[in-house]
Amino acid sequence: MKLIDEIFKNIGVLLLLINTILYTYSCFSNKRNRTLKYFAIYLILTFSVLSLSIIIVEFFGIKNNLFLSHFYFIFQFVFLSLYYKCLFTKKQKNWVNVIFVLVALTLSIQYFNNSSLFIKFNLLEILLTSFPLVIYSIIHLYNSLGKPGKYMYINSAVLIYLSVSALIFILGNLIITIDRELSINVWFLNKVFYVGYLILILIEWKKSLWKTKN
Repeated sequence: MKLIDEIFKNIGVLLLLINTILYTYSCFSNKRNRTLKYFAIYLILTFSVLSLSIIIVEFFGIKNNLFLSHFYFIFQFVFLSLYYKCLFTKKQKNWVNVIFVLVALTLSIQYFNNSSLFIKFNLLEILLTSFPLVIYSIIHLYNSLGKPGKYMYINSAVLIYLSVSALIFILGNLIITIDRELSINVWFLNKVFYVGYLILILIEWKKSLWKTKN
């Protein structure tokens, strides 16, 4: 099981690197496409956080790298919110702005009152930064009914993976106290879904952006 887990972890890193390179290249080729720009920045920051996490654990032997999870979730929320905002109607964009401010204020107050959360999994942070993105993906799916939607593979990836991942992160601490073996299997499942998430993002590039390259 440990070997398979390591394989999926490495596949995830490789796919993330490939996607980051491809979408960054396409971003420079389509400088006026703000939607693509925000998604490329999201991938770059995600890869940077993941790389730093690996370096801290593998080369410095620091096991507690949970503080990096806050950057991961916040970067993801900020840039995927901006990504979806570009795809939404004017009224929907206003709602994205309101939710953005509310989430930022809530988390700022929480960290101000309890700075120790910085070295722990912040369950409220995970919920507040993931749930709106799932809602945005559903809204984009609704907006695309009856007409060709933009970046539907990415949208499917966000809807499926973030729904599952947020649930796993939120229940992770509870599961490990109940059954450690079950906890290992659940976190492995998260890696499997993450690989699927990255594959759908890669398919989107092939379907929507490869033609631009050529």
